[in-house]
Formats: sequence, C-alpha cells, structure tokens
Amino acid sequence: MAILGISLDKQNPEFTSSDFTFWMPQFTNFIATCEGQRYFDKIYTLVNQKIFKSIFGADWELAMSYGIAHYLTLIANQMQAPSGVDLTEIAGGGTTKGVLSSMSIGEFSKSYDIDKTMVSEDEALFWNQTSYGAALMALIKTKAIPSIFVVTSNPVPDAPPPPPYMGYMPDEKPFN
Repeated sequence: MAILGISLDKQNPEFTSSDFTFWMPQFTNFIATCEGQRYFDKIYTLVNQKIFKSIFGADWELAMSYGIAHYLTLIANQMQAPSGVDLTEIAGGGTTKGVLSSMSIGEFSKSYDIDKTMVSEDEALFWNQTSYGAALMALIKTKAIPSIFVVTSNPVPDAPPPPPYMGYMPDEKPFN
C-alpha cells in the first residue's frame, strides 16, 4: 500500500539539552542536574517521534522545545498530586483541572478569554493542558501539513514519466 502526496521525513537532526535550554532558559537549572538530564533524555525520545523537522522547518528546535517543556510541566503537575501506599492516600491526584478563566478577590476581578489563544480542535486537547503545548499547536497551524491523502494498493513509481504526446496518442502511429 502506498500513500501519495506525502514526503514526510521522520529523521530529525540531533537535538541536545543545550538546544532545549536555549529556547526554554527557565529549565536550565533543572536540566543541569542528573535528574533533569534523565527526564530530558526520556522525554526527548518521546517528542522526537512526534515532531519532525520536515514539517516545522526552521521552527523545528522551538517546536521540540515546546513539546519537551509541555511534558515536563505535565510531570511537574503530577508530582504535586498526593502520594501514598493505598488508594485513599492518593485519591484526588487524578482529578481533572480546568483552566482558570476568571478570578475575584474583594473588589479586584480579572478574567481571560483563552479561546483566541488556544487551538480548539480535538487533536489539540492533549496539548492545551499547558501553555507550552498550546504554543506548539499555534505554531503547527503556521505549517503546511498534508490533509488529503490518496491510498493505493498498486506500486507507485519514483517519478512518473512525462506524457508522450507529440500530436498523436502513444498507441497510434504518427501521421505520414
């Protein structure tokens, strides 16, 4: 089976923790630790299978950084959840948290309209859990990604030959 119209190269260039901290300097101190490097290595492997230079082009390092920062933030949020040896001690750790859209303290009130800053499609729901993931989804919207595919069970040649039209059809003899 072949899919026509896609030239997605899934081989990315090297991406290091130094590249990550260039784009995300707030993580520099954590990544400099042994634990931080361990987290970076595991998450890098995961993100490197989801974010491709062939799609993001010059923005690839930034996209990788957004993806890694997204996962690190999710893990950090989980570390704040209760822990223990039985289910009653960890209850509440898996509760769904919403996005704060308004807040009032006394006479002071502030609200945010996040609809204009987040991608609302189903594919973005996982990424919208953090500001880094939302930024990644906004960045991917600036890229040309194939959305119509043709699937065939026939082999596809590397390059189709040019049409042999010279005033007559290929099965016909030329005029004399």
